Amino acid sequence: MTPVFVALTALFVLVIAGACVWFLHRRWSRHRLTGWKRAKMLKKWSQAASQPDPHRRLLEADAILDEALALLSYRGSMADKLRGAHAYIFDVEQVWRAHKLRNRIAHEAGFTPTKQELESAVSSLGEAILRFCR
Repeated sequence: MTPVFVALTALFVLVIAGACVWFLHRRWSRHRLTGWKRAKMLKKWSQAASQPDPHRRLLEADAILDEALALLSYRGSMADKLRGAHAYIFDVEQVWRAHKLRNRIAHEAGFTPTKQELESAVSSLGEAILRFCR
């Protein structure tokens, strides 16, 4: 083997390895908010979590998750976004229930969920938001 062949082979291997690392990094980081997007979502979550009215806290938490998913390039309705991101949400069923509860509050006059339902829903949405900010 000539030194030129060895050098070209080593260069080829390095290029392929670099491309694999780049691809895996892009794939993994697509599901994480970074920089100003992360800071924006954490600030909004902090403000929503300190909201004294539990109904309002739920509505805001749902809106924040919707915005976070949009920043991660998920498109469509909240249901479409949740379908697309379901593999990256720890307990997607709880998030779905929280979103459905939010919809009932927003669209059914006179509907009043229990405090426990509200707290559980907000907690589920908060976990999903924070998962995308880690």
